[in-house]
Amino acid sequence: MLYHDFLKEKLTEFLDSEKVTNKEKKIESSDLFSIEIPSNQNFGDISTNIAMVYCKDFKISPQDLAKKICKSLKRINDIEKLEIVAPGFINIFFKDIFWSNQLEILMKNFNNYKYSVKKKKICIEFVSANPTGLMHIGHARGAVLGDTIASILEEVGHEVAREYYINDAGEQIKKLMKTINFYKEKDAKSQNIIIEQELYPGDYLKLISKELSKEKLDSENNASVENQVLDLIMRDIKTDLQSMKVNHHSFISEKQISTEKNINNLMDELRNKNLSYYGYQDKPKSVSDKNWKREKQLLFKSKKLGDDMDRALLKPNGELTYFMSDIIYHQNKVDRNYDLLINIWGIDHSGYVTRLKNAINQLNKNKSFSLVVKLTSLVNLLEGRQAVKMSKRSGNYVTLRDVVEKVGVDVLRFMMISRNADKKIDFDFEIVKSKTKDNPVFYIQYAYARCMSLINIFNQTFNLNLSNLNIDNKKLSRLNLVEEKILIKKLCNFFNIIISAANNYEPHKLTNYLFDLAKDFHAYWGVGRLEPSKKIIIQNDLEISKERMILVFGISLIIKKGMSLLKISCPESM
Repeated sequence: MLYHDFLKEKLTEFLDSEKVTNKEKKIESSDLFSIEIPSNQNFGDISTNIAMVYCKDFKISPQDLAKKICKSLKRINDIEKLEIVAPGFINIFFKDIFWSNQLEILMKNFNNYKYSVKKKKICIEFVSANPTGLMHIGHARGAVLGDTIASILEEVGHEVAREYYINDAGEQIKKLMKTINFYKEKDAKSQNIIIEQELYPGDYLKLISKELSKEKLDSENNASVENQVLDLIMRDIKTDLQSMKVNHHSFISEKQISTEKNINNLMDELRNKNLSYYGYQDKPKSVSDKNWKREKQLLFKSKKLGDDMDRALLKPNGELTYFMSDIIYHQNKVDRNYDLLINIWGIDHSGYVTRLKNAINQLNKNKSFSLVVKLTSLVNLLEGRQAVKMSKRSGNYVTLRDVVEKVGVDVLRFMMISRNADKKIDFDFEIVKSKTKDNPVFYIQYAYARCMSLINIFNQTFNLNLSNLNIDNKKLSRLNLVEEKILIKKLCNFFNIIISAANNYEPHKLTNYLFDLAKDFHAYWGVGRLEPSKKIIIQNDLEISKERMILVFGISLIIKKGMSLLKISCPESM
């Protein structure tokens, strides 16, 4: 058992024993405490905050609870020393043989590690860019985030459906068709067309209108023209998604899901649950007095759920609002019996999250599911720390395909998940194209290539095949360098990092881990250049070379697996 699972089991046994001896005390889930590798080696191999988390349950101080826990842990032979540090951290020092054994366990179980998670049926909806033009760099963040979260959730054992919701109805589609018709009526070859202010800018839609002309569409069949415009744009969106290795299982059309039957069913349900009424909405703050007219319409009772105003479900002319369309779509997902719904939205939707959650939860009080919304912050495009000018050619934004062409898909994917979703990303073209540790993708890929180079050198030097060596802790007993122990601890934490990334929907935990692992490996390799006895491969010492190369082999396996979850390549030479 790897150390994180091992310690969690032992600490949970302590909590469970206290439940028996202290029946009047209710001790909650044992998933609340952390088991971490301290950044300072003086604070032990592993540190836990369990005493601070549960001291209130025991009605004693954190330090007193820590003493009780340490008394229990002292029975473990592999523990060399325990320390209690204010306000109640427990620092654990293991014997060196424990870490040799941990590396053996990791290597023997690497390909069949079993994650301890309760399997869920999950629907993750991401990208959902309006089909009104090419995808831009802002869409890339949500696309890669959603795709990577899905991959990590699948890795730990969940059943995941990846979904794209096509907003192919409403005002933006009317504006799209006005723009297409504008270009069709003008001379599409002219370079001096002045676009009207209320239409979509950029050359892209002009090109779409040319494609329609080539196909000689019947301009009187508006529905046919609209469908083919949307098909052409979605074709390009799907092409861009494929270029980023982003996959969806299904594309759900707003138009097709917002049927008269579904609308009427939802209206009946809202009325039966006393969640809607016909009335007059307060004037939205974003609308000027001259553009607003007080009219009766169907409203959702948002105020009684904490909103500042009741929200429109139908417009005065009977058309659906975005809110109503979203309720229909999310109700459809609930009806498909998912345990968890995950949405990846831009930060500009932050004010919309609570009202949608309220509506869906009120409609489904007797159903067991969760709705999680991850909001993505902005991406700032830079070139040498200077803001990149927006592309006039593409309509006031830098297209996704421009960025992929410039830096490649590996860099784009990594950078889009390199920080927590709610933090801004500074995407500097100059840095991400450099071959230094400032470019984290290169730094990790170079670590993997260096591992593969060492493996080739070892195999040739000793006429052996490293991948065929039998591994046991006796053969790993000389991995006692500080740098080696740091690497072993980090390697054995890999699966825990994946579980944490899955449970919190935070793939940046994995990118950070891989960068730190690469940094520690490069440092380990560098130590050998300064002290010959610490070289990884020593020509006249097969045994120590074997042990160190097994460690290197483990590093290569984990980098390869981690990068494959991120869908980023690992070249064997650079």
